[in-house]
Amino acid sequence: MMVRSRGPARWTGMAIAVTLLLGSQTLVPPGPGVAYANAPPKVAIVVGPAGSDITPLYLHLAELAAVEAEERGATVARAYSPDATPERVLEATTAANIIIYFGHGTGFPNPYSETLNPETVNGWGLQGPASLGTHDDSLAAGTLRYYGEAWLEANLRPAPGFVMIYSNACYAPGASEGGQPRPTEEEALAHVANYSRPMLDLGASAYFATDFYAGAAGLVARLLDDPAAPYGRVFRDDPLFDEAGLATFPHPQAAGAEVWLHRSIYLDGAEDYWYAFAGDPARQLDAITGAASPAAAAPPPAAAPVGLLATGRASSYPSQPGYGERPTAALPEALGGRALTETGWVAVCGDRCVIVPVVDSCPCYWGTDDARVINLSHAAWAAVTDDPLAEGLVDVRVYRDGLIPAGEAPRRLYPDMPPIPPAAP
Repeated sequence: MMVRSRGPARWTGMAIAVTLLLGSQTLVPPGPGVAYANAPPKVAIVVGPAGSDITPLYLHLAELAAVEAEERGATVARAYSPDATPERVLEATTAANIIIYFGHGTGFPNPYSETLNPETVNGWGLQGPASLGTHDDSLAAGTLRYYGEAWLEANLRPAPGFVMIYSNACYAPGASEGGQPRPTEEEALAHVANYSRPMLDLGASAYFATDFYAGAAGLVARLLDDPAAPYGRVFRDDPLFDEAGLATFPHPQAAGAEVWLHRSIYLDGAEDYWYAFAGDPARQLDAITGAASPAAAAPPPAAAPVGLLATGRASSYPSQPGYGERPTAALPEALGGRALTETGWVAVCGDRCVIVPVVDSCPCYWGTDDARVINLSHAAWAAVTDDPLAEGLVDVRVYRDGLIPAGEAPRRLYPDMPPIPPAAP
């Protein structure tokens, strides 16, 4: 993301809301054990300086990804702001099988230049020569410096066939940046093609870019849980993936590769290109790392999923048209509200746990100090808590798909509800 006076507006709200989401929960429970023919895969995670508001969010998301990798037997090398210097970053990424970058993105085309400058674009924003040992991201003061594709291609030495994951970096998934109009499909394709080309030139077997909350952690988990899975399936298995929003193209700059653009409604209810892939969708991680198929490995006991989606405050509304007085709920867009409105059910736990259908999405003051994690109909409120409606807000825990831990048995409020999954230990 280019640093201008307006700042990284599209992620400020997420930084405010980070304490509401997941905490230290594992996002994807580890799958069957994976045996490695050689050394375990190495995952390198880079977090560049993005200012005092945004960097803590990126560090949180980075650790979610690190935990997913370590729980699956991978080694993790970290290069986090305020120590994301070029030297430290190159050390961390050397021989890495998977590289994840969080930070400012500088893509092309952009509003600032009519020509592509390889010294600054399609690369990473790292600690600059005047870094103060903080997360300050001022180009003018020299605390941030863009290391573009030329620097990456000259200096990066990852493992052959590595996987590159960009998380929450402007331009990388096709979108532009905060304050700019949504790109056309042609512009989004150019963003992804330009950003992915240096990595494919370096020998990457796949390029993923995601703006979804904890999207990088989910990608790492899916890649390591099933190294034999084609990259196309790994991409499609994101919970927020919508086939209707997918457009595929031959990569305009890499022979034999494809570019997948995914347009959907997500942050702040905006429809944009939040998710992308480049490479050969039929390739697999196991051919790169030497991982055996999970089915061929001796699996350790796998923990049952907990499915915690969010903890925070719930508000209320009278009822949903068409549902009468039946308990219903609405979720913020950032928690999948729109994606869940067709078939989604969530378990909501306060004084009691109940499972209710998600029938709408809500602004829910998302991106402010007053953010709510769910909006309950009055009937759902009464089912969840003994607090009167006059309280206005109530603390709750929200579990996706009804997956809840032991001791929080949900009430079945609808005769047509899906079966309640077994409780986790």
